[in-house]
Amino acid sequence: MADFVLTEEICEALAQAAKKKSRTLGVGVSLSICDENGNLRLLQRFGDAILPSLEISPKKAYTAAVLRQSTAEFGKIAQVGGSAFGINVTNDKLVIFGGGFPLQVKGKTVGGIGVSGGSVAEDEEVAQAVLKAFAELGGD
Repeated sequence: MADFVLTEEICEALAQAAKKKSRTLGVGVSLSICDENGNLRLLQRFGDAILPSLEISPKKAYTAAVLRQSTAEFGKIAQVGGSAFGINVTNDKLVIFGGGFPLQVKGKTVGGIGVSGGSVAEDEEVAQAVLKAFAELGGD
């Protein structure tokens, strides 16, 4: 497989999916997309997303990309009694609640997305729309 690149065009298509879903839900969110190393490729705020979402969504995208799992999955092991308990306190870029997902192509993580601004359930619903759009563009 040739190296997959999250181009500007792909990022914009994913942003459009997030914007459409957030409007359907009636919730303002911020969307972040980063590459496989956690470097930010896109950050957009839709509607009246709360201002902290501009800081939280990039951290969700980073967490999902570099740990190659959703932030909700990671959160389970970061809880009291989990094997990674307290890690979010030692690294302020990691998020342990839902809304972040890795982007994968043929099983390889090529980036991550982070959605923030609504409830965790709303963030994850918008993220699922983004993941569906990514699948239509060749992602897993």
